[in-house]
Amino acid sequence: MVNILIFGTGSVGTVYAMILLNAGANLTCLCRSNLEAAKSHGFTIKSSIFGEQKIFPTVVGSIQEVADANSSSPFDFVVVSTKATSQSAVAAVTSLRPLVKAHFTTIVLIQNGIGIENSFHDAFPDNSIISGVTYLPTSRIGQTVYSHTETQILHLGPFPAGRASAAERQHTDDFAALIRAGGGHALVHTDVQVERWKKLIGNTTWNPICALSRCRDLEFLQSSVLAPDFVRRVMLEVVAVANAIGYGEHIQLSAVESQMQRSAARSWPGVEPSMMSDMSHTRTMEVEAIVGQVVQVAKGNGIDVPRLETLYVLLSGLDWALKSKKQ
Repeated sequence: MVNILIFGTGSVGTVYAMILLNAGANLTCLCRSNLEAAKSHGFTIKSSIFGEQKIFPTVVGSIQEVADANSSSPFDFVVVSTKATSQSAVAAVTSLRPLVKAHFTTIVLIQNGIGIENSFHDAFPDNSIISGVTYLPTSRIGQTVYSHTETQILHLGPFPAGRASAAERQHTDDFAALIRAGGGHALVHTDVQVERWKKLIGNTTWNPICALSRCRDLEFLQSSVLAPDFVRRVMLEVVAVANAIGYGEHIQLSAVESQMQRSAARSWPGVEPSMMSDMSHTRTMEVEAIVGQVVQVAKGNGIDVPRLETLYVLLSGLDWALKSKKQ
């Protein structure tokens, strides 16, 4: 039986915990604030795709507890599904050191943004790393109750793509097979960074716009006659950056219209991106991974992205204000 740890039991981690349990994995979930509720009631996922399911994985509240329980059976996969902030990356790397067996454990990163793999690759040079990009509209509606709608897709690829060994490619195929066995949809790519940039077209645009305006995507599109064109131009800036670093063959202008049509087709009032939810609950936002890194890549390649820069500066200010309120 495959031994798996879920590090980050928010909405994304919990849905993939359900899928992996359905695949027959021996699953452990590291919980923090929701530990007692998870022990007492398990997790409930109300999904338009998978139906309503209640799961009872092994739940633990500390790294030491995980290490003690798995001292003789190291993890085959450690799935990191925390938010991609600089603080969470440092915390994850530090926490996972006792649990990652060199030359054995594969680390799977299911996170937003770009540049999220580097700290793990540096910290665990002797382990395979799988980069995962997911489309999974989810939200928490209770302490351990989650709502999931619309779609579930997980794009996977070894990191770094250009130097992946046969073993690293096999580990990626094996994890994808587990997702499929659990009823999920997984696709394996030679270079999954293409998928990261495709997702950024929507993520880098809608996350800051919705957090700053407090409008869901469809609400914002109808808030002003200028709104649709502004959204489209921000998306085009992301496409320009992706083209500048060699992804022009895969990421073209048609991707922008596809994103616009996807939002326009939603039921009113549209979706609430993760940053909008974070803002509403005074939580740290994934500013750098989703927006800041794109601006940095643009500057490094001489690409002018005035709208993205403006959104980044304003979003950084909002994130700073949210952190100040929590102190």
